[in-house]
Amino acid sequence: MLKLLKMVSIVVLFVGLAQGSVVSAYASGTPKALIYKGEGSCKEDCSEVFVDIVKQAGFDPVFVGPEAPKAGAFDDAVVWIQPGGYAGTAMGAMSPVLKTQIKEFIKNGGGYLGFCAGAFVATSKVGTTSTSGLGIFPGGTKLYGKGIDLKTITWNDRQRVIYWEGGPYLRNLPSTVEKIATYPNGAIGAARTTYGNGRVFIAGMHPEAPTWWATSEDLIDTDGLDWDLVIEQLHWAARR
Repeated sequence: MLKLLKMVSIVVLFVGLAQGSVVSAYASGTPKALIYKGEGSCKEDCSEVFVDIVKQAGFDPVFVGPEAPKAGAFDDAVVWIQPGGYAGTAMGAMSPVLKTQIKEFIKNGGGYLGFCAGAFVATSKVGTTSTSGLGIFPGGTKLYGKGIDLKTITWNDRQRVIYWEGGPYLRNLPSTVEKIATYPNGAIGAARTTYGNGRVFIAGMHPEAPTWWATSEDLIDTDGLDWDLVIEQLHWAARR
């Protein structure tokens, strides 16, 4: 009986440690949303655009660079955001320690949001290249097309005009993945699933895009900002 009680205590302790960062984040006040900012994140404010969105969602935005993070960097954090840009460059710039900590953070209950390049790096390989990704999302990604455009996306049975720039579609997805959005040709553009105790959401398009991204390309977004979709997914990933 004593041995059984010790085993139960060990299991409880392990679970507590695995989920502790997310639990303590809510217990200590406003939780953090970590946003990657460094090589591989585009210069058109791909990281910075998330600051206002994160605040509207009720989180504190914190930028994290590609180097090995300082001790406690993931404390009080509930979600990691990987922005658009250049997937291969980002994966090459990220330290092995950071990559490992991102995966452990999600496995232990954290959330992950990846957009465009952030979707490419979530799978085991970056698109159809030989570059290794984080491997936190099953299936694969492949470039949907070329250029810059506003595409009419079907997002949870709602049609939305969303900015797109060189993003992927998702393929070879297992039944455990929930499909969220499709491109005009029916290809899967956004989906979500779990990784360990955490949640992962990726999208090939840019619902986080500010108005000026479209106007700078002489494109007219007929239904305006799509930040509500990002906030919806932030809350899902962070279990709010």
